[in-house]
Amino acid sequence: MSKRLPPLNALRAFEAAGRHVSFTKAAEELFVTPGAISRQIKLLEDVLGLELFERTSRDLRIPDETREYAIALGDAFEQINRATKRLLTAHRARSMRIHCPMTFTLRWLMPRLPLFHRLYPTREIQLTTTLLPIPANLLYLGDVDVVIQMGKGDWPDLVAHRLAGSALIPVCSPAYVAAMGGKMTVEMLAEATLLRSMARPDDWRDWLDAAGGQSIDDQRGLHFESSSLAYQAAIEGIGIAIGQVSLIAEDLVAGRLVTPIDFVHDNGNAYYLTYAKHSESDPRLVEFREWILGQVVEFEAWLAKSEQRPAGLALS
Repeated sequence: MSKRLPPLNALRAFEAAGRHVSFTKAAEELFVTPGAISRQIKLLEDVLGLELFERTSRDLRIPDETREYAIALGDAFEQINRATKRLLTAHRARSMRIHCPMTFTLRWLMPRLPLFHRLYPTREIQLTTTLLPIPANLLYLGDVDVVIQMGKGDWPDLVAHRLAGSALIPVCSPAYVAAMGGKMTVEMLAEATLLRSMARPDDWRDWLDAAGGQSIDDQRGLHFESSSLAYQAAIEGIGIAIGQVSLIAEDLVAGRLVTPIDFVHDNGNAYYLTYAKHSESDPRLVEFREWILGQVVEFEAWLAKSEQRPAGLALS
């Protein structure tokens, strides 16, 4: 048979008033008015059928049996508080904490996350991003479960799975390359508006040196906070950005971007899924790892059969 308890708000108001022996101090603690405390206690007295406080014109007194009731309620509220914290801690422990570069998140990971959510609708994801290089100690300290980062896959004490290459190629809108006279030479970039990402300041210089454009000033043009902004500026026809193949492939296939110069420079870096070795059997991590590696296979297959894919353009 169910037990009918007094109203929770009334109990909370009484516990605070009994502890302070003051309606005013109870009201300050609970962020309500003294009148609200008085009404809640009157409600509790009506439910219980007895007076809980001795009220005089000058002060408020609490009988011993009432004080004991207030103490018991305080212990009960503290147990509820501890149980709630344990529940929330356990829930957070089940979430998957992922840290990822901003542009990779926006242009590659985010469009695919709904697929993961449909497969694992109860799995909570905590996703953080950065424009700066990711601190290596995040995984060692246990601050996150998974880090997607760029490098050569040789991080000590980490398991690394290659996701996508970071080969570089110039990209711009079809209208911009047409205005420059169609397919361009490296030398013609000296007259073009270069779009640079401040998060990846060396990309243009690396590509120009590899393509034979050592004499071209890579600092000219417009500077943007992130590669995503530089890519969008290229789509809008403002100039030529230096794109990471894996992050602009869909724009190239869709025709939003074109390659004015078909020279791909690969410096050997790539995006990797990384995690601590002791976590590799964690069920949450296994779920995410198998899912994202499957997405890589699907993306590579899609890109390989895309007729609009520029020659030599690949994820790896």
